[in-house]
Amino acid sequence: MKLYRSSLFLASLFIIVGVESILLSCKTKEDEGEKLAQTYCASCHLLPKPEFLPKNVWQYSTLPYMGILMGVDREIRQLQKPLSDYAILRPSSQMISDEDWLKIKRYYLSKAPKTLEMPEYEDLEELTERFDIQNLNVSLQGATIPNFTAISFDTINQKIIAGDQSNRVIWMLDQNGIPVQSIKNQNALTNVDLSYAKKNQYLLTYIGTTTQANPDVNGSAEQVEFGNNSFSKTNKLLPNLNRPIEVITKNIDESPEDELISNEFGFKIGGLSIWKKDSKNQYQKQVLSTQTGATKTIVLDFDGDKRNDILALFAQGDEQVILYLNKGNLRFEAKQLLRFPSIYGTSSFDVTDINKDGKLDIVCTAGDNADFSTILKPYHGVYIYTNKGGFKFEQTHFFQQNGATKVIPRDFDNDGDIDLVSIALFPDTDHRPLEGFIYFENTGSDFKQKTLNINHLGRWSVMDAADIDHDGDIDLVLGSHAVAKFPAGFDQAWKQGSGLVILRNKTK
Repeated sequence: MKLYRSSLFLASLFIIVGVESILLSCKTKEDEGEKLAQTYCASCHLLPKPEFLPKNVWQYSTLPYMGILMGVDREIRQLQKPLSDYAILRPSSQMISDEDWLKIKRYYLSKAPKTLEMPEYEDLEELTERFDIQNLNVSLQGATIPNFTAISFDTINQKIIAGDQSNRVIWMLDQNGIPVQSIKNQNALTNVDLSYAKKNQYLLTYIGTTTQANPDVNGSAEQVEFGNNSFSKTNKLLPNLNRPIEVITKNIDESPEDELISNEFGFKIGGLSIWKKDSKNQYQKQVLSTQTGATKTIVLDFDGDKRNDILALFAQGDEQVILYLNKGNLRFEAKQLLRFPSIYGTSSFDVTDINKDGKLDIVCTAGDNADFSTILKPYHGVYIYTNKGGFKFEQTHFFQQNGATKVIPRDFDNDGDIDLVSIALFPDTDHRPLEGFIYFENTGSDFKQKTLNINHLGRWSVMDAADIDHDGDIDLVLGSHAVAKFPAGFDQAWKQGSGLVILRNKTK
């Protein structure tokens, strides 16, 4: 009997020790996976935490995509569409051993939650007596649902320019929103530079034939003049660009002639570059960065040395805001001001003095939700980073907005402080559809969130702000991308609308 009890005790002890050994082994492997992730992943971008995505998204989408970028052959061989289409991004050789890759996967899958916990939504008060809503009558016979990829107020000529990718048309409308020209058979327009609008000249940026991720290098920057439903003049200044989002005209050196600055979002590589004319009047390229995701630049004298500096947003992979300080003769010193996890989906940024301390603060949105983790995310929304001096910025505000796409800071109510307006291409259509447009009224100590009932008029992808009618207040124009893939849901009203809306400010 004593022998039986002793044997039973020993067996129990072995089981306990065995379980502890297994748990310790799993913990050790998780620690190894975390260290390997820091070594391999954090060498390229800010390391995303496992809790940023649910387990199923890591397992079936994000980790396989990471495997492509690391050239993990065993991962790539089992890919299915649409992920298999991205196998062309694989490097020439595998960058990590199969054993280490499995440890990284084990770390993320063991730590990731089943679902993401979403915060309780703040109520959106209806915005009254600020804007008149004007749904524009813009359509072509036999046109499909519009998909606007660019929109711009030309306040000099009191015109509106908009690019509809689905129907391959560029519209010019007068200040009343009445179409005056439609230029057909155009590639996807992504930006309109108005530097020479006084001469009736516009620098148009075309991303290529489509905005979808692809390896084609067929974007361009073209200087045009509008004629009668056509361009009377066209000069392709920069051909063969790699999916450019924006090309702008600025003077950033000691010579009187302007340079061009290009933001190529790219595919496998992208880039931020300066283009300067040589003695033969040909543009020569100076690359500041080859990183993918170059999206927008703001050119200002940020350090007070009377030279124009370049503030740039990179919105893919290593998501960050970098300041290129101008040292003269087209020499620059790069300073990283902000850096975000690689899955945040940073989508826009701007600068303004929010707190009236004489220093420019940064406002930005995170909300790109069209790739490999198309779920609602609690970190999507509008961020304010306050300038603390010495090129240091601190997050002071965050406002939840699913799929936030663009934010514009302006004094919309003419009370002397900066308000914000943001749009979301990927709102929570089931539970918070009105978050597609949010107005943030500056109350002095904080912001009060309000909205307009315009979600049935479009799924907002592009926006511009200016005093289009020259009456002393800031108006807005919005363009819709109704066929966005996520989240599910489709408003039948979008089939009947033009996808263009002017919000006429009534403040004055």
